[in-house]
Amino acid sequence: PEVMKILFVSSVLPYPLHSGGQVRIYNLLKRLSKKHEITLFSFIRSEDERIHLKNLSFCKKVITIFRGHAWQPIYVFRSFCSTYPFLYTTYNNRFMKDAIEKELADDSYDLVHIEPGYVWPSIPSLDIPLVVSEHNIEHEIYASYVAGFPMAAIRPFLSWDVRKMALWERNIWNAAVRVTAVSDVDKKYMSDVVDSKKISLVPNGVDLPSFPFVPKKKSIAETMTFLFVGNFSWIQNRNALEYLLKDIWPAVRLKHPKALLRIVGKHIPSALLSSIDTAHTTLLEFVDSIQEELHKADIMLAPIRIGGGTKYKILEAQASGLAVITTTLGAQGMGLVNGKQILIADAIPDVLEAVEILLNEKTKTLLVTAARRHIEEHYSWDTIARSLDQTWQEAYGQKR
Repeated sequence: PEVMKILFVSSVLPYPLHSGGQVRIYNLLKRLSKKHEITLFSFIRSEDERIHLKNLSFCKKVITIFRGHAWQPIYVFRSFCSTYPFLYTTYNNRFMKDAIEKELADDSYDLVHIEPGYVWPSIPSLDIPLVVSEHNIEHEIYASYVAGFPMAAIRPFLSWDVRKMALWERNIWNAAVRVTAVSDVDKKYMSDVVDSKKISLVPNGVDLPSFPFVPKKKSIAETMTFLFVGNFSWIQNRNALEYLLKDIWPAVRLKHPKALLRIVGKHIPSALLSSIDTAHTTLLEFVDSIQEELHKADIMLAPIRIGGGTKYKILEAQASGLAVITTTLGAQGMGLVNGKQILIADAIPDVLEAVEILLNEKTKTLLVTAARRHIEEHYSWDTIARSLDQTWQEAYGQKR
């Protein structure tokens, strides 16, 4: 049918917009609820989160189930005794499963959508289509983390956990009627595991009116302000910041002594705090407006070395007219051309060269203008929501 009843299960309450997952789910639900009747089941980490339910009033109803934070002894213990990997074990919640089962028994739904796939352990047996939406290839991110884990004695257990995660990803994707990926790179990986016909591309995006294009007009040759943005609860952001503070920033400061660095993000590890040169670096755990930070800065540094998917920090910076220097991995999956919409720098000399390129005002203007055009054409949430709607329609069409 054109209009459907969707039961949507989220790993995180999609408000406030503090993480990429929250931004994605909030924007998709807000747009698709204008057409469909959506009931949201969401895990929460704190009872305080329930004060935000009023911001999700576009859903028909919202049911929250307490999960708490992942690193609890009970979750660690269960992961030793379970076929599920540790991450999946934290979402193996009988209260959520019972609540979903009751909802499906009491009301009629056209399909169930889960996001991301690791909430699967809380999904009861279904007789309606299942759509699984992934934000990353999770086991690849954890494999990168395990490879650099400092305690060698623990690595074998972590590696086993990675293998369990890869196995469950395969099982879940095969159980779904449709699976969505956020990038062509992720989609290609999935197509080696499941039938490519069931995989749809539903990328991450930008709310364009919230991130107006305001390119810099002043010369940055004298004093440059660099920006790094990230939620440090995530492995990839902690790794990128460590690389930035210990390797990249000293090299930049040596060549540009007046340069300033602003770091925006919560949950920064205490071990990294000692690496911050407070004379030239400002740490902001919370900001009233990320848009203001994007407009204050001259260059975004995003030295991402772990992770997949597409990066909100890069999309939002480019939408706002801020030049971005990132790695090959950071730019991956977004159709960006080095030197045209973004500057790719995988080593320290490349970063320094990219900074020099951006000192040319004409070159920088051409780059940020092309980047904004690319975002408008490919990463508007309105366009992306239509892609997910099409995926839902196709999934319903295969209803057994």
